[in-house]
Amino acid sequence: MNLSFFGDNMDGERWEELCDSCYRIRYQEDGYQKVPATANGDAGIEGFTNRLVYQCYYPEGEYSDQQWYEKLRTKLTKDIGKFVDEEYADKLKSLGVKNITEWHLVVPSYRDKRILEHAKTKTDMVLEKKKEKPDIYSYIEDNFIIRIKVADDFKAEMSQLIRNSCLDIKLNSAIKDAEVDLSKCESVKVENIKRKVKAVMGNVEESDEHYIELVNTYIEFYMRGIELMKIFSRDFPEVYGDINELLLAYKKKVYSKTMFNPNKSMNATIFNEIVEEFGGRLEKELPV
Repeated sequence: MNLSFFGDNMDGERWEELCDSCYRIRYQEDGYQKVPATANGDAGIEGFTNRLVYQCYYPEGEYSDQQWYEKLRTKLTKDIGKFVDEEYADKLKSLGVKNITEWHLVVPSYRDKRILEHAKTKTDMVLEKKKEKPDIYSYIEDNFIIRIKVADDFKAEMSQLIRNSCLDIKLNSAIKDAEVDLSKCESVKVENIKRKVKAVMGNVEESDEHYIELVNTYIEFYMRGIELMKIFSRDFPEVYGDINELLLAYKKKVYSKTMFNPNKSMNATIFNEIVEEFGGRLEKELPV
């Protein structure tokens, strides 16, 4: 999943905030409770419901597959160790943690199946401790399991966050400013853009500098839009549907207002007004 939609400054703190929002949406009816990291610590978990607890982790740099696996393995080992530490067990029970069947480690992604094998090993360890001291670990169920969760597991929740403008989400400037290859634009689309620019500008020669600049600008906008919509379609289908529906509505509006306007010299004014209106609607419905 492309997390760049949630800003350029994604880090551990931002990731924790994003995970909290996703869990709050998905598990609110299951009694989701955030555990703040206070002076006394967070008891080794970020939050819990009436059946699961979770911990999240975000990479601090660029890691190879091996390095990332080692980081995840260390994180999982450390935090699941807290989960079954007898001192932490008292903390967890005092918070109201009980009936836990799942422990989640939430990360952007993982690239090595060995982390799943490690999770299975640690699951067996937790169940063995539960078997040895059932009274101490009464908050753990006999069917307990450790799961590795990734960003793709929360597509629906992240789409909802984007649509509701939560977390002060902004479309990443890196996506807006990404380089595009204008030569890859289909010739049919180029001719279509030229035709529409001429309709807006009126009688204009193809050698006109302003005409050429405007055509290239709209080709660039088109290419950026294609890439952006591909990402939305893949990662945030609900957002894609919202934008596409709005886009189709405004395409029809441009067509009807320009084609049925007897004074074609007003096309530029009409077009600019509609573009401004579309931008306002888009900004209102999707944070940009």
